Amino acid sequence: MPGCSVERLRELKRLPRYLVTVEYSGTDFHGFQKQPGLSTVQGEMESAITRFTGEDVRVMGSGRTDTGVHALGQAAAFDLSREVDIPKAFNSLNALLTRGIAVTKMVAARDGFDPRRDALWREYRYFILNRRAPSPVLEDYTHHVAASLDVELMARACGLFTGEHDFSAFRVKGSQEESSVREVLGCNFTYARADILCFRVRANAFLYRMVRIMAGAVKAVGCARMSLGELDSHLEGGDMPCAAPLPACGLFLWMVEYPAGTEVE
Repeated sequence: MPGCSVERLRELKRLPRYLVTVEYSGTDFHGFQKQPGLSTVQGEMESAITRFTGEDVRVMGSGRTDTGVHALGQAAAFDLSREVDIPKAFNSLNALLTRGIAVTKMVAARDGFDPRRDALWREYRYFILNRRAPSPVLEDYTHHVAASLDVELMARACGLFTGEHDFSAFRVKGSQEESSVREVLGCNFTYARADILCFRVRANAFLYRMVRIMAGAVKAVGCARMSLGELDSHLEGGDMPCAAPLPACGLFLWMVEYPAGTEVE
């Protein structure tokens, strides 16, 4: 149908929908969401798909990531006007994508699949480099903390997050979410190596900058600037963020889980 956009075709008939897992280094991008005049992950992906297919497409992500935030397992979906050979499309997209972005998996998705609303949970990980010297190699991927940290106390702090809580004290003031109640399915604090600490959290959904504020609160506990009791009280709600969000560089969207049957065999 000459001159007919993918959006118009979507209105007229069922279009094949594809689900991709995307890995990217967020350092050189202004976040995931497309913004006029700025390099974003969504914008770069749409450009690469258009170059491969000749179609104007809209890429839907499982969630937005801020400037400087990375991903090993971002999920995204898009519609095309016709079915494509997936192995060929996979290779072509990776050849066309700009440096810093790669598609690591591509499958056909069921009709009506929504990468944001259909997610069962998302997992984020935040990495802290805890040593006196900074790292020129890791500075884009970790938050450097030279001071001594009480790692055991920080691990205990993470345990307080598990379950359903009012996270209004862990979001940016003025956020537009209607409800601040979220369920954390798992949260821990471990060593990734001798001098790198990892804050891991998995939840059904997150508020804006919630993970970075949670990580900031855990760091405050480890630096003896916040007690476990104070942290626990913040999980009952609040009007202001209980801690400053840690820098974006240490944050990774690690993976997104979907129900069985999302992929079309």
